[in-house]
Amino acid sequence: MPIRLWRRRRTDDEPMRHDAWLREARILDLRCRREARAPFTGRYASAFRGGGLLFEESRPYVPGDDVRRMDWNAMARTGQPFVKHYREERNRTLEIVLDASASMAFRPGAKNPAHVAAHVAVLLAAAAGRVGDRVGIVTCDETARRAVRPLRGIAHRGHIVETLAQAAARASGCAGVDDALAVLQREVVTGAIVVVISDFRSPAVTHADLIEAPRRLASLAARNELVCVVIEDPRVISLPDVGRIRISDPERPGAQRLVDSGDPAFRNRYAAESHARRRELGRVLRRAGSDVVFVRTDRDPLGALARFFERRAARSAVTPP
Repeated sequence: MPIRLWRRRRTDDEPMRHDAWLREARILDLRCRREARAPFTGRYASAFRGGGLLFEESRPYVPGDDVRRMDWNAMARTGQPFVKHYREERNRTLEIVLDASASMAFRPGAKNPAHVAAHVAVLLAAAAGRVGDRVGIVTCDETARRAVRPLRGIAHRGHIVETLAQAAARASGCAGVDDALAVLQREVVTGAIVVVISDFRSPAVTHADLIEAPRRLASLAARNELVCVVIEDPRVISLPDVGRIRISDPERPGAQRLVDSGDPAFRNRYAAESHARRRELGRVLRRAGSDVVFVRTDRDPLGALARFFERRAARSAVTPP
C-alpha cells in the first residue's frame, strides 16, 4: 500500500492549470532532446532492431569486416574481395502505456512517480523518433484511453510531450494497467514495441491469484516486443523513521491505517515485504514474456534505460545474412 505522508493541500483549480503543465512539457522536451543524443538513440536502435535489412552496396573488404558478409559474386567478377553492406529498415511502432493513476502522484514535487514515468516516456519517444519509428500513447488515470495515435514527425513529437506532461501533472483515478492493456489488445498489430510504465500497484498484477493482467501481458508479448518499466519510490520500498503516521491507498479512498514507523521491528517487516513484492512482481512480469526495468524516483532514469538497452542488444543480437 503506498504511503501518503503530509503534503501541501492543492486548490481545486491547481492541477488543471494550463500554464503549469505546459511549462513542464517545455522543460521535459528540452531536457530529453539533450539526453536522447546519438549514444542513447544508438542503444535504443540496437535493442529494438528494424523490421528487416535492405541491401545497400558492395564495397571492398577491409581488415576486420565480417567474412560472413563476403560478396562472392563481386569477388568472382573483379578478383578482389568485396563485402555486402546492409542498411536496417526501420518500420516500427513504439506504443507507450503511461500509468497516471492516483498512486503515481504519491510524492509532491517534480520527482514523484508520475513525473519520472513521463521522463522515461519522453526519452523513449525521442529515441524512437530519431530513428524513424512511429510513437503512440495510451494513458490510464480516471479511465484507460488512446491518448495519441502512432505517427511520426516533429509536430507529432510536440503533441506527445505535451500529452505526457499533462498526464503526469494531473495523475488521478484508479484505472489499472490491465484496462490500458485491453485498449492495446484491440488496436496493436503484430511487431510493435510495447512499453508499459507504471508502479504496478494494481492488485490484478501483484497477486498471483488474480492473473488477468499477466494474461494480457503474455498475449501482447506473444505478438510484440514487451517491456515493463517499474517506477519505484524509495519511501515506499523502505519506510522512513518519522514516528506515527497514517498511511492510505490513494486509489481506494477510506482505506487507511495508523502505524508506528519508529518501531524498528515494524520497519524491518515492511522492508522485507516490499522486497518480496518486488521479486514477485519481477517474476510475474518475466513469466508473462516481458523484459523488466526498475527505475527509482531518486535516480536519473537515463542511466537505467541505457544499461537496459545494452543488455538487451547483447542478448538479442543477430547476424545479418
